[in-house]
This record gives sequence, C-alpha cells and structure tokens, in this order.
Amino acid sequence: MAKRALIIGNSRYDDGHFAALPAATADVAALAEVLGDPDIGGFEVDTLVDVEQRSALRALEAFLTRAKPDDLLLLHLSLHGWKDLRNRLHFVMRDTERDFPGATAVPADLVGDWMSASRCRSIVVLLDCCYSGAFTLNARRRDGEAPTVDVAEPFAGSGRVVLTASTALQYAHEDDQDVRYSRSPAGPSVFTSAVVAGLRDGSADLDGDGLVSVAELYDYVHDHVRLRIAGQTPTLSVDSAQGTIHLARNPRYTDLDHLAEMRAAVRDPQVWKRVGSLHLVERLLGSVHEHTRDAARAALLGLTADGDREVARQARELWHRRGLGEVPTARAAGSSRSTGRQPPHRHWLGIDFGTTNSAMAVLDGGDVRLIPNAEGAPTTPSMVAITAGGGILVGAAAKRQAITNPGHTARAAKLRLGTDWSITRGDVRLTAEDVASLILARLREDAEAHLGGPLGGVVLTVPAGFGLDQRAALATAGERAGLDVARIINEPTAAAMTYGLNRDDSTALVFDLGGGTLDVSLIEVGDGVVEVMAAGGDNHLGGDDWDLRIVHHLIDRVRRRHGVDLTDDAVANQRLREAAEAAKTELSAARTTSLRLPYLTTGPRGPVHLDEELTRVEFETLTRDLLERCRTPVEWAVRDAERALRDVGLSFSGIDRAILTGGATRMPAVGELVRGLTGGRQPYRGLIPEGVATGAALQAGVLTGALKDVLLLDAYANSIGVEVRGGSMVKLVERNTTIPTKRGEVFTTHTDEQPSVVLHLVEGEREDVTANRTLAVLDLALPSAPGGVPRIEVAVDIDANGILRVTARDLGTGNTVSSTVDRATVRRALALVRSHRWAELRGYAPVLPESSAS
Repeated sequence: MAKRALIIGNSRYDDGHFAALPAATADVAALAEVLGDPDIGGFEVDTLVDVEQRSALRALEAFLTRAKPDDLLLLHLSLHGWKDLRNRLHFVMRDTERDFPGATAVPADLVGDWMSASRCRSIVVLLDCCYSGAFTLNARRRDGEAPTVDVAEPFAGSGRVVLTASTALQYAHEDDQDVRYSRSPAGPSVFTSAVVAGLRDGSADLDGDGLVSVAELYDYVHDHVRLRIAGQTPTLSVDSAQGTIHLARNPRYTDLDHLAEMRAAVRDPQVWKRVGSLHLVERLLGSVHEHTRDAARAALLGLTADGDREVARQARELWHRRGLGEVPTARAAGSSRSTGRQPPHRHWLGIDFGTTNSAMAVLDGGDVRLIPNAEGAPTTPSMVAITAGGGILVGAAAKRQAITNPGHTARAAKLRLGTDWSITRGDVRLTAEDVASLILARLREDAEAHLGGPLGGVVLTVPAGFGLDQRAALATAGERAGLDVARIINEPTAAAMTYGLNRDDSTALVFDLGGGTLDVSLIEVGDGVVEVMAAGGDNHLGGDDWDLRIVHHLIDRVRRRHGVDLTDDAVANQRLREAAEAAKTELSAARTTSLRLPYLTTGPRGPVHLDEELTRVEFETLTRDLLERCRTPVEWAVRDAERALRDVGLSFSGIDRAILTGGATRMPAVGELVRGLTGGRQPYRGLIPEGVATGAALQAGVLTGALKDVLLLDAYANSIGVEVRGGSMVKLVERNTTIPTKRGEVFTTHTDEQPSVVLHLVEGEREDVTANRTLAVLDLALPSAPGGVPRIEVAVDIDANGILRVTARDLGTGNTVSSTVDRATVRRALALVRSHRWAELRGYAPVLPESSAS
C-alpha cells in the first residue's frame, strides 16, 4: 500500500477580486513537512503552489484516477472557495476569473466525480477554503446543521472522507471581514494549523493507541477551531466507510513497531518463535502506555491456551510471575460446580460497574470467562460524553475525546449515584443515573452480541460502603438499561468469591482500592461458604486521588516555572490527568518517571511545554496522607469482627490472608501498608484485575443453580436507625448485619393527644442523628390517646440487594405507612428535614416505651 498526498495552496491571484492569501503558502509547507515525516505521516508528498487551473486539473485527475485500490490518498486544498449563481462550489486557482468560474476554476463537483470513479478505496480530503462544507459527496455529514454521526463509528480502512474548515455557509476566516481579508499572513490558517499540530506532536491520538485516525483528527480539529473561532464550524463527511482509516503515527508513541513484531511472533507457526515472543510480551507488559499493556496482556492470554504444551506452560508462568492473577479461562472453582450449561440464549452475567472501568464475566459450563466489549477489550471505560451536536458517546469513544471535551464528559458517575449531580450541554442533561444506565446498556449490547442472544439475570457489584439510596439508584439504572437485576453484592465480597470457593477454612481480608473507592471486608471462607464478618471502606478515596496529587504538583511546577496557572484550563488538566495516571503506573515498577507534554498551553512568552521528572519517593511523600486514610477501614473491620465474635463467646484468631484487588493496589506503598496491618504476611496479588466481575458471575451461577453447594452470606456495612425525641438514634439494624434481614422495634408517643408520630429513618454510626444520612420520613396518624399508650411497630426489611423497605404500624388500629428507600424518597425526606416545618415535626418523634411520659 502506498500513501500519497497532494497539497495545493494558492496564495496569489490574478483577479483582483480575490485577495492574496499568504497563509496558503505556509499551509503547504507545514502540512508537507508533517505528512512527509517518516515517523509521523510517511506519505509521498507532491505540492503545488500558486497553480493555474489547467495544471491543477491535470494534477487532480492523475492523482485521483491513477491510484491503486489499496493506496491511501490525502488531498489538501488551501485556497479561496467561490460559489456561482447556482450555488455550486468552485476552487479558485491563480488564473481564475470571478465572473467565469465554470471555465476558469476547478468545479468541486468534478473533483467529487473523480473521487467516485477512482479505484482507490481510501481517500481523505482536507478542504481549507470558504464554503468548503458545500463539498459533501452526498455523504453523511457532521456539523451543527446536520444529523450527528457518532465519533465511535469506525471510519475504517477504506472509504471517502472529507474534512472541511467550515460549513457550506461560512467563510474560513477569523472574523466577519470581506473574503479578500480572510487569512492572517503570520502563519498557517486556523484549520490547517490545528491539523498540523494534532499530527506533529500526536495530540490528535485521542485514544492513545499510537495512531491518529480520521475520526480522531476531526474531533481534535473541530474543538481547536471552535475554541479559537466560535463562528467557524469544521465538518466531516463520510461515504462508503468501513473500518478505521489511520493517517499518521503518534511520534510520542514508541511501541508500534514492537507491537507489530509481537503480533507476528505470537501467531508464527514455528513453536520456537512463539516461545521467543514471550520475551517481547514481557517487555511490553511494562510499557507506560495502557494500550500497549492491554495488547501485550491479550497476546499473553492467547499464548496460555497455545496448542503446544511448552508454549502454554511458559506463558502461564509469565502470567503469574507478572502478578496478573488467575488465568481467566481457568476453572472458576472445584468439583462442587455443576457441569450443566445455562440455556444458550439466556446467559446470566456478572458486571463490575467500576468508577473508572467496567467489566463483565459469565459462568458457562463450569468455567468463568470474561466478556470482551465490541472493541475486544476486557474492560470498558465508565465514561459518557455529550458532543457539540447533542450526540451521546459511551465508553472508549467518550474517553478518546475527553481531552478536547472535558467539560461535557462524565467520569466517575458511579460515585455520584444518589445525588443531584448532572452534566448539561445545550438541551441534553444527564444525571448520574442516566450515565450509569447508558454504560450498562452498552455493556448489555456488547454481551448479547458476544454471547449470541439475550441475557437472563444480572448480578451487579457496588462498594461495600454504598448507601441504600445509591444501591437503589444503580438498580434503577440497570433496569432502564434493559437488565434483569437479580442481585447486588458488595465488590470485596465478589472478589472473595473468586478467591475462596475451593479454599480451606480461613479468614481473609479483602482490600479493594479501585479508581474511586476503597472497600475493605473481613471474610471467612471454607466448605463452599463465603461469609462477610465485617465490611467498610471510604467512598471518597481511590486511585484517582493519587492521580490528582500528581496533577496538582505539576500545576504548581508550571506556575512557578512559567508563571501560568492551569487550574481552570480544562483541556490542560485532562492531559495532565492522563499523564499522571501513566506516571503512577510506571512508578509501581520504576524508581523514577518522566512527564513530558509539549504545547501544554500558551503563556505570555509563547508555548508552554511540560518536562518534569518524578521519583517514587516524591510521589509517596505527596500522597502520604492518602495512604494513611487506608489504615482506618482495616482497623475498623478487625475491631468489628472481634466484637461480633466476642458477643457470641468466640475469639478472633486473626487474618490468614490479605487479598489485594483493584488497580491502585499495585502501588508498592499500599501493599506494604496492608502487610503491616495484617501481621507482616505478604498480601495475595493473584486475583485478576477483573476478579470482581468473575465473582459476580459466580454468584449468578449460585442464583441459577449452575453452581451447587455454595452459600454467600453478604453483610450491610452501615447501621440503620430511627430518630427518637431528643435527637438521638435508636439502631434497628447494626452495621455488618448479614443480609437479607428484617428487624423491628416498638415505640410509643411522648405527649398526650399526639396527632401523629413522625419517624425519621437514618443511616450511620453516630448517636446524633444530624451526623447521619437521612433516608426517609414517615408520618403515621394516630387516634387521640395519652402519651405512652400507643404502640407503634417500626420494621425495616433489607433484601439481598441491600434495598430497604420501612414500615410503621399502629398496633392498636392497624393503620400502616411504608416506603421503599430510593432517590426520590431520600430527596423528599431531605427537603422536609431542611424546611422550617422540621422543628415542629421533630416534636412528634417517637420514644421507647420506658421513656414515655406515662
């Protein structure tokens, strides 16, 4: 395949009606340099400057009609565009006469005809001229005036794609001046300079895979042009597209050649070459680039199932030596599992809905296996974005454009479930529940496509510290996504399922530090039973917090070195955040790392480039307080387990094994902390990163009966209680109570002739109800009676999903009120508690019978 580019730029015109465009010459030079660079574009580049119509027609026809089918052609025009009286677009050449465009200009329709007739299957056109959006090839177009095409749609290895500097109605210039003054002579035009910048330093490689696709280049250019000129809207037209057209390499991404070598070696028919490929695979597993690590991990996973025993054995050894956990295709448990398969069209799924990434797994024929998404990756980014045209991007597509659209990209929505948080762009508004529903719907679609039929039930996972309203919000989001949510279990409990079904009796501490939350559970496993003794955590502590410390550190460095404050620069912050995540990952294995971001922003003295070194010691110093926050949940879990056993006359024998899961536990300091808190034993790192999803799939197998003789006894991490007169809380459900459970208490009134009793249900551990979370307020009407006479039974019923229903009943009359705790219930209760009426209503709070006035 040949990559050929033709760049035409006209800066001078014989007809005085067309102003000189000095920028066109700069456009040609800048673009030719970057496209011709073998490390970036690798194109064979021909340029024409200030060309006459006849020469231009000859060059265009030869370029488009003589290409081979497998060639990749790129045509760039930087010149005036002119419309005739019939509204047809013409490209203005040096000798074009304004009054005779049909005879002296190059008709856009003619160029379109040559493209349509060309044998070449892959043609990309960049038009930097006025009215360029009028050149659409009768294709799908993306701009503010046409239907939106999802950026995730693969503009694949073949097709005809046109990127234009403006719409069919706009000049391609910086303001509302006459077309004769449409360009600044200082350098390339805004459109072409954005194209060049995105290719030159790899900034347009939005998904970080080392290649710049047409779709990525369009998104990058669109946002950069709109930032500089609000009235200019680049467009994208697509015709007969299949797959992904990649235009250039990211020069900052150095792994591409090694990846190609690895892919060839692992598929080589000669055994010795596949054995030899393991050395390269191991090297790429340590890359700073996430895409490279994922590709190496996928290649290694394939080798673990190689037809040659020696290749498979060495691959498995490498898998475990690198701490990748259990091989996903291995038997999920021992002989206790059923050998029967689920009905082929009704697979039950386990889903780990993560803060940063989400994963799926299925129990099939006694084996647990991960379900890849539509792009073949084992995880899907938990991100959703709103495009300029009001479209919705989910998963990897949202992540790819996050740098250029940070203000309208939702990340970590999981942590905002049960709140009023939302993002808005134009007429589109998404709540946290909406975002969760969109992500879960994408997972469902990918799973159904992979499994070849609709799903049965689904087991979802949540942080152990998730409140009742957060669990209810996730359940609702799942239902809206078309899922049959059969069970919601705690994430560390799911990890323990993956770890412990075929283990001897033991007590394990599961320490799960993910992107946004920390979960800690103390669990007893053995004889097919997984019982949660204590659970807790921190819903506001995760790996993202370590990333942000690096970001703030870098912002401070830039401020001191360059006098530029990046605090409110959303685009720069997104680039810093991604660089920080990569640095954190590299420092898990290395003692020092480099952070280099060219053209991070523009300061008073010109472009600002980031070039910093960060050592592991500096990183651990910056984040020491975050590490200390990990200590408290572990100490609480041990203390709760000791108290629970003491209450039944048993003693706590200690922790046999600490299990680390979650990406952030790869940081050496975290492992050392857990080791110190659990008696100096080396923590177990053998769970695969997707161990929570596989545990959820195992629980799905329990629910369907596919997995026999297994019992999961999960616990609810928080206490539930009712406010009594005086503002204190009477607990109905103690923290770490095994669920499902139903608990109740009988209350009475405090004063004579009390018309009703107001029941304020709260969640938390503090005696003072104002320090706990409001869940619901129930108002039960009472007949006239002296204080202390009525008997009001308050019962809470928490099901296996952690969903709570509260009921209050007057035992004398049988009158009953009840409510299920969900987001709407919490919202109404909070509004009431915060209103001026609450002081009066609290006077109707119940008391325990022995505390009544009678």
